Amino acid sequence: MKNLLVVSSTKNSNYELSTDIREFFAKNNDLCCSLVSLEDFDLPLYTPTKEKHFKEKESFPKDIEKVKNIFVDSDAIIWCSPEYNGGISPIVTNTLSWISRATIDWKDAFKDKNVLICTSSGGNGKNFVKSFTQQLTYLGSQVMQKSIIKTKKKDINKNEFKDILNQFCQKIL
Repeated sequence: MKNLLVVSSTKNSNYELSTDIREFFAKNNDLCCSLVSLEDFDLPLYTPTKEKHFKEKESFPKDIEKVKNIFVDSDAIIWCSPEYNGGISPIVTNTLSWISRATIDWKDAFKDKNVLICTSSGGNGKNFVKSFTQQLTYLGSQVMQKSIIKTKKKDINKNEFKDILNQFCQKIL
C-alpha cells in the first residue's frame, strides 16, 4: 500500500481543497491517504544559528522531527498552498528548510517522489506553481506537469479536477 501525503500549508481554502483531494482518494484501497496542515506544527523560523544549536544538542524539537518523519515516510505528496507575494508561502519554505536540514541526506524527504502541486489563491496561482515546481525538482521530486489551480475568479472544473487526480494516481500506483 502506497502512502500518499496531502499537505495544506494553511487552514483556509487550501485546507478545503486538501480535504476534497483526500476524499477523492479515500475510496482507493491501494492508497493510505493522510492529510496534514503545516499550521499544526510549531516550527521555529529556520536560521543556521538555530540549526547549529539543535545539532550541538543532538536533538531537533519534536515538531521538526515529527514533520520530517511524515514526509520521509510518504511515497507521494500533494501540496496545496496559496501563492504568496507572487511565489511560495513562507510556511512552506520554512518547512522545507527544516526537513532538508534535519535529514541525513537533505533530499531524503523529496527525492524520487511523485508530487502534484495545487493551489487556492487570490492571484492566478501560476507563479507559485512555477517556482515551487522548480524548487521541488531541484530537491529530486518528480513533479506532475499539470496542476490544480483555484482562484477567486475561477473555480475548479470538476471534470478537470478528477482527471488530474486520476492521472496522478496512475503515476503513483
